[in-house]
Amino acid sequence: MPLACAVARFILLPPAVFLPLMDSSIANLLFEETRLVTSVGTIYREVWFPFAFGFMFLAFLFPALRALFQILVLGSIRFGWPLWQRGRLFRWSEELRTWSLTEVVVIAGVIAYVRANISADIEVRVGAWCYLAVALLALIGQGTLDRRAIWNAILPDSTELPHRHVASCDVCEMAVGTRRPGDPCPRCGSMLDREIAPLVMPAFVAVAAAIPLCIPAYAAAVMVNDNITGVLEHTVIGTVQLLADRGYWQFGVIVLVAGVAIPLVELACLIWLLARVRFPNRHGLVIRTRVYRLLKRLVRWPIIIPFIAAIAAPIVDFRGIDDIVAGPGATPLFLLIALLMFAVRWFEPKLMWKAAGESR
Repeated sequence: MPLACAVARFILLPPAVFLPLMDSSIANLLFEETRLVTSVGTIYREVWFPFAFGFMFLAFLFPALRALFQILVLGSIRFGWPLWQRGRLFRWSEELRTWSLTEVVVIAGVIAYVRANISADIEVRVGAWCYLAVALLALIGQGTLDRRAIWNAILPDSTELPHRHVASCDVCEMAVGTRRPGDPCPRCGSMLDREIAPLVMPAFVAVAAAIPLCIPAYAAAVMVNDNITGVLEHTVIGTVQLLADRGYWQFGVIVLVAGVAIPLVELACLIWLLARVRFPNRHGLVIRTRVYRLLKRLVRWPIIIPFIAAIAAPIVDFRGIDDIVAGPGATPLFLLIALLMFAVRWFEPKLMWKAAGESR
């Protein structure tokens, strides 16, 4: 099942990206057709380039790479093909799991459709249905993938009980008695017993850089609607109010939770966890570890908000009559969320445990 899902995703992604996504019209007089790939060019022209390239990688390049890696690894296991560095490829596919945001793009697309439908008449086309299928296949493949079985098919775990301390891998969880800490794992290529202390500084820098971005991300407009009656700028909160005023309050709640509540909670919790590394306390270590796991699950969802702007911008593009563009707040919001994703990725809960153990 995971192999079939990966093959289907890899086949469906090109039409999902390059075929028409939505059609828009105003009074059946003006017509516009958009594709997912056109969002990259549109937001590249309108806002700073990291947002455009971030959307391109997270929405279709990383999902395509992850599907390709899974096809190679699972196909080699299923059909007995020889494949060089199979463990590394599977490790990379698992690393791309956090950065492949197909389900996030789908939800952002639904909200972008609702937002654009306020200004124009929108019709969903084949590219959108293909991308929806990609997201559903990604969820099915994710749920049916037995990672432990795949790691053992690549290189089986040792069944002998160790009589001394052995080096272990924190990625594939393999214990290796024939190698020393710092050597590459024979199964996935990651470093055995890697030193985690240097990871605290990149996480700290990412959090420190994210804090000043909160002001432009939430004070500036993420979408700007330029129509005949004037220019309407919508911040994240303004978008929530607009959706609620038009009767789409349930989508407004999604924007409020994903765009405001989750990033601010993530930022506050990361500051708390990093502070506990610097000022360790053995009390509450389990709770803090569970908080980190929750942050890891939630950190990808706030990127829905800049993705809404990226998808909505090309849909309503009637210059001089009605035009939606990504606003100046979209890029700092994207950078804020990206920095939080990096901070969560770099932070290791072991840092808190190690600091608390050394403080006794």
